[in-house]
Amino acid sequence: MGLSFKAGRQLEEIRERHEREFGKVVQKLLALTFVEIGYKLAEERAVQGVDIDVLCEESGRKMSFEVKTCQGDRVDIGEKDVEGLRTRHEVDGYEPYFAVLALPHCIAEGWIIVPGDMVRKGEYSSMRLASWNVSELAERINREFSKTVEKTYKDLISCARGGAQALLKRKYGI
Repeated sequence: MGLSFKAGRQLEEIRERHEREFGKVVQKLLALTFVEIGYKLAEERAVQGVDIDVLCEESGRKMSFEVKTCQGDRVDIGEKDVEGLRTRHEVDGYEPYFAVLALPHCIAEGWIIVPGDMVRKGEYSSMRLASWNVSELAERINREFSKTVEKTYKDLISCARGGAQALLKRKYGI
């Protein structure tokens, strides 16, 4: 299950408005989505390191996500991405994942969630990654992410270019 048609269209408009910071904006929206589905945000890093760490206080589950967005079908995974997730797992016990949003496929696929140990450095087709998708988690995220996009859309589309990250921090705490 992917994103709603409305959320997909709104994401495209947000990308056009905030092209330079779009990847970081989407990352923050994903972090906000985790909060909305009941996870505690341990960390969201706009620079350096694994992008998002979340905790499920009820189960004790800890997950780290390296977030990737792409405008086409190809996703580039760097050595630092793989190493960052491996370190979070080995040092702090976080389950490692890649979270990929390929805009051409966002309505059909939505967020593609792939276990970090399945991915190595290199370039991947987003559809290949989709075949490794952790469907239950991705479905929960995609349902709520569509709502998160729709909820934040007016704020993001009306704020000044280059101001989207600051708006999300100020208004939504992300």
